[in-house]
Amino acid sequence: MYLIRRIAMAEQGKVWDVANLMSQLCAAYEEKGRNKAQVFVSQGLPGTPNIVYAEWTQEAIEPNWPSKLPETVRTLISQMFPMLTEPWSVEFYELVTQEKLKERNFS
Repeated sequence: MYLIRRIAMAEQGKVWDVANLMSQLCAAYEEKGRNKAQVFVSQGLPGTPNIVYAEWTQEAIEPNWPSKLPETVRTLISQMFPMLTEPWSVEFYELVTQEKLKERNFS
């Protein structure tokens, strides 16, 4: 199982606009069967401001071929990108389970 995190650095004053689009983007993927994502922002708290995160889990990491993107996703991305200060990034984390620890001789 993997945790996947998409990170978008929003322009000043655009974090909630980006969060709205990211929520819609995640919903479009969820309609195609992806696990439910959580979208959250870093604003007004300690830490780096104006960041939108989306996180979800999935069993395997598979390519997300541009040719298979729903048209809704393309439209949302084209609306979101002008509000970003840099291209978004994606982080991948393998979740640690007791089974995986045992496979590696930890108990």
